[in-house]
Amino acid sequence: MKILGLSALLLLLISCGGTSKGPSKVTAWKLKKGFENPESAYYEPVSKILFVSSISGEGTVKDKKGWITTMTPDGVTLKEKWLKGLNAPKGMRARKGVLWVTDIDRVLAVKIKTGKIIREYKVPGAKFLNDIVIDSTGTVYFSDTLASKIFKIKNGKVTVYMKGDHLASPNGLLIKNRILYVAAWGLTADWSTKKDGSLYSINLDTKSITPISKELGNLDGLEFDLDGNFLISDWVAGKVFRVSRDGLSETIHTLAKGSADIGFIPEKNLIIIPEMLQNHVTAIKN
Repeated sequence: MKILGLSALLLLLISCGGTSKGPSKVTAWKLKKGFENPESAYYEPVSKILFVSSISGEGTVKDKKGWITTMTPDGVTLKEKWLKGLNAPKGMRARKGVLWVTDIDRVLAVKIKTGKIIREYKVPGAKFLNDIVIDSTGTVYFSDTLASKIFKIKNGKVTVYMKGDHLASPNGLLIKNRILYVAAWGLTADWSTKKDGSLYSINLDTKSITPISKELGNLDGLEFDLDGNFLISDWVAGKVFRVSRDGLSETIHTLAKGSADIGFIPEKNLIIIPEMLQNHVTAIKN
């Protein structure tokens, strides 16, 4: 997601095709302390650690107030500020013991065992780096929602993989085999949108784009569930959708506005929802 200036946020809060409303799920646990504008939740299955990034301020301001919290899958805090001094940390993914984090206009590689930053990649021209994924070869892909771009890091070099209005302000990312899945916010330069975002896929080899869902909302987090369906959050509406492979969608949970970049814990079948405006992190049973 994204955190707005106060005036812009108030306007947005005042301000889905093919979607059916489903019942709310059961809350497994909720933490109400230890976070400030929590943006992203990511469960790392090898270490069995749940990481939560807190922006703690404006999403585009380099103030070194942001941090990452480590937790157990049961919602017990391990270390509130496992990594601090960040600016506005957002999306996270891990590979081979290294956690990758987007932070406004840079990407950080952090050793999970030590919590130390081992590499920083500056991204020229970045406006609002958001979600991040890693393919089986170690190539890193990450979205820039405000610039409507997808970057990549390969062999230590940062390049633009794809850009343009047709990406509709990409936000949440997932990757499987050679397919990149994208949950779009909806084309925007200031978070106000004329057209809701949808889910689509990109063939990483041919760069061909395939629509999956109809317009759903201002989409943020993106994960797979145990059955291979997509779990997607809508930041503005506070909803979590389940979308099938053929694009059918249903609302499975509704929280307050600000439901940001969700995580998923497969061992417990839990969806982890950072409630950005409430400073809560909530786990619901899928």
